[in-house]
Amino acid sequence: MVLTKSSYLSGLQCAKRLWIETHALHLLGPTSGIQAQLRAQGREVGHLARATFAGGRLISGWGQAAVDATRMALEAGATCLFEAAFEHAGVFVRCDILAAHPDGGWRLIEVKSTTRVKQHHLHDLAVQVWVLRGAGLDVRSAEVMHLNNRNCVYPNLARLFVRAEVTTQVLRLVGKVARQAAVLKRRMGQKSMPRIAVGPHCTQPHPCPATGYCWRNVPAHAIFTIPRITPDKLRALIKLGIVRVHDIPADFPLTPEQWAYVRRVKEGRAEINRASIARRLAGLVAPVYFLDFETYAYAVPRFDGMRPFQQLPFQYSCRVLEADGTLHHREYLHTGTDDPRPALARQLVADIGPAGSVVVYHARFERTVLLELARALPALRGALRDIAARLWDQLDVFRFDYLDPAFEGSNSIKRVLPVLVPGLGYDDLAVQRGDQAQAAWQELIHCRDAARAAELAAGLRAYCGRDTLAMVEIHRALRRLVQTE
Repeated sequence: MVLTKSSYLSGLQCAKRLWIETHALHLLGPTSGIQAQLRAQGREVGHLARATFAGGRLISGWGQAAVDATRMALEAGATCLFEAAFEHAGVFVRCDILAAHPDGGWRLIEVKSTTRVKQHHLHDLAVQVWVLRGAGLDVRSAEVMHLNNRNCVYPNLARLFVRAEVTTQVLRLVGKVARQAAVLKRRMGQKSMPRIAVGPHCTQPHPCPATGYCWRNVPAHAIFTIPRITPDKLRALIKLGIVRVHDIPADFPLTPEQWAYVRRVKEGRAEINRASIARRLAGLVAPVYFLDFETYAYAVPRFDGMRPFQQLPFQYSCRVLEADGTLHHREYLHTGTDDPRPALARQLVADIGPAGSVVVYHARFERTVLLELARALPALRGALRDIAARLWDQLDVFRFDYLDPAFEGSNSIKRVLPVLVPGLGYDDLAVQRGDQAQAAWQELIHCRDAARAAELAAGLRAYCGRDTLAMVEIHRALRRLVQTE
C-alpha cells in the first residue's frame, strides 16, 4: 500500500483512524457543510499563495502520472512548481510550492489557512522533506506560508501572507519519518482494526471523523468532562484503565476546582449559590434585551477594514422582556453577498433602546462583535458602544453560582438549557449548531433556488431565535429558583 502525506498525518494522530480511513470508510462521519467550506477556503488561500510566485507551473494528474510530470518539469529546468508530486519508499507526497533556493537546491513551502505555525505543520513538512530527499532533491529549507491577521486589512491584500522559516524544527523530525512510515504502513495493512482507546488524540490536532464510532460507548460523566484537565492527565487515567469520573482514585493529582467537580459527580448534587444569583438578577434593568449574534469568519477578508478570520456578523436575534413580562422578538438576517454590517448595525441600534440591560451568553464574544462594528461604522459608534457597555453575561451564573454535574463539565447553553428548562432544546431544528449556521448562511447567500433559499433562511431564523428564547427561559427558571428560597 502507498502511504500518502494525508494518511501519514492521520496515522500520526491515531493508527486506528488510519486503519478506518483505509478499510472502513462507512464508519466515518459525513462531511459537514462547514468542513466543505473550510476546504474551499483552503483552496482559495492556496491559489492566492501561488499568485505570489511568478512563473510557477502547476502539476496536474495523480499518482505515477503526477510523479512523471514533476520529473519532466524539473528536467526541463522549471524553477517553481505547484503541487509537485514525489514518491519514495512507498510514501507519496504533493508539495504546495517547490521553488528554487537562491543558494542552490530547493525551498519547500507549505501553505496553511491558519494564522500561525502549528506543530502538525512541522510533521507535514518533515514527511515531504524525507520523500523529496529520498527522490534525489536537495531540499535546503522548509517554510510555512500562513495568513497574516495582524497586518493584512482589506482591501489591501498585499500583506495577506507571512512566511515562517521552520527548517531547523523540521529537520529534527525528518530522522523519525522512515521508522514512523514503516510502522504506519504495517498498521494500515493489518487485517483487523487496531485496539486504541479514546483520548486526547481524538481531537488533536484535528477532530477525528471516526469519533462518532469510537466514542459510541463512552459513558456519561467520563473523565473527558473534567474542566480544564490536561491531555497528560487524561492519558495517565486512561493508562490506569479509568474512563468514569466515579473511578478516579483519591490520590490522583487534580486541581481543587477539578476535585470539586469530581465530588459533585460522585455525590450527584449541584452547588447553587441562590443569594449570589439573586444579586446578579437584581442588577438587571428593564426592559431586558436578550441578544445573540451569528457570525462567519472568512480566511481571506471580503469587506473594508476586515482581517483574516475576523468574525463577520450576518444575523442576530433579540428578545425584549418588558417590566410587565411582555415578550417581543426582533431579528435580522442578511441574505445578500454584500457587506452585512451596515444594515445589521442600523437595525440593531433601532431594535435596542437607549436603556435596559442586554443579556448575552458569553459576553466577551458579543462585546467583541459590537466593538468591531463600532470601529467599522463611525456613524453608529456611540450607540454600538453603549450597547456593549450594557451587556450582562448569563454565562457567569453557570461559571460561578450554579454548578451542576448534569451539565457534564460544560456550561454551554446547550448543556444548561435541558437541565433548567426540560423539553426545550435544539433537536427539532434544521440548524442545530453554530457551524451549521455558518454553512447554511454561505449556501443561502449564493443560492439561486427560491424555495431552497426560503428553507435555509427559515432554518437560520429558527436557530438564532432558539438561542435567545433559551436565554429567556433560563432567566425565568433562575428567577423562580431564587424566589423559592
